[in-house]
Amino acid sequence: MLNQKQNQGNKKVDRPQLRAAKFLAMTRENLQTLPSVAGVENATVSFELPRARLLARIQLLVEARFRVTHATKTTFTPATFAPYNLLRRIQVDLNNGFSSFKISGVDAYLYNMMHINSHTFERSTDPHAQVYMTNKAASGGVVNNLKFTVDLPIALNDRDPIGLILLQNEETMVTVSVDVARASDLLQDKTGYTVELESMSITPVLQTFTIPLDPEALPDLSILKLVHSLSKEIPGAGVTTIKMPVGLTYRKLILYIEDAAGGIPEDRITSDIEILFNQADRPYTINPKVLRALNTRSFGKVLPVGTYIFDFSDQGLTNYGGSRDYIDTERLTEFWVEFGTDTAGRVKVIYEVLSRLLG
Repeated sequence: MLNQKQNQGNKKVDRPQLRAAKFLAMTRENLQTLPSVAGVENATVSFELPRARLLARIQLLVEARFRVTHATKTTFTPATFAPYNLLRRIQVDLNNGFSSFKISGVDAYLYNMMHINSHTFERSTDPHAQVYMTNKAASGGVVNNLKFTVDLPIALNDRDPIGLILLQNEETMVTVSVDVARASDLLQDKTGYTVELESMSITPVLQTFTIPLDPEALPDLSILKLVHSLSKEIPGAGVTTIKMPVGLTYRKLILYIEDAAGGIPEDRITSDIEILFNQADRPYTINPKVLRALNTRSFGKVLPVGTYIFDFSDQGLTNYGGSRDYIDTERLTEFWVEFGTDTAGRVKVIYEVLSRLLG
């Protein structure tokens, strides 16, 4: 009798793992390219995802041609985060009130850098590179080209079927909206330059999975992964406190700390970077130079200056660890991030969290 009860208990414990195993055995991947939509400066483009299969990832292929004119110069210096800054806002909305993504193009770039192959996101003048952009100018104007892909993973990672969205449902509607910035934002110094966006297209590509025939192979769809961002002004030298939203489970935090000249390097961060629970408990107190070193090791690349990342899903391989180090703020009243700087500026925080749907 005791063994029977233990076996019954084991079945309950293993149920999510069994569902995941069945899902992997009884479904297959689909990659679907949707029609391209044209982008226009200072305008919003949007599209609704087809109601088919289980959504795991959205990729946006952005291609554009822009003309640059200058009376004397033959080149221009691209902005630090060009061409990603051509996208002012990216938002993936569900009709249940949640937004899977609510970030800028620059936020998306920093978020995509949390990958073991982050070097592939570097800007290049090679047209075959993942991120391609030319930087020519002429007195009569010259046409430049750019191409880049924004990766918006809906699922937790490529291994675990967690966070999937059931599109094959009449009650579910997913809409993607993109705000396009000005083409002149692609330039670091705009003085004397005239920039015109000649054409732009955004091509969505969806990674989806077929619906398994066995209901027991359908993974838990009650968990949503959300990627949002916030920003805070740094009024001057001293300690800055960022009060993060509570009630969610945090997997990743990205800080981008900058002043008027760009990202603030680690030797100008004047204190340890700390994470605080309820103002008193400090599970993370880390020297910014050490944090940068850990980030370089995890992501295989020196990150842009001013970027500091806490990846709570990294247990030897980024994004594939268990839930041991996730920060569940449901029972916290305060969840803060603190650091000191020697100057005024601004900090941007991109955060990945998990939320559970009720009912």
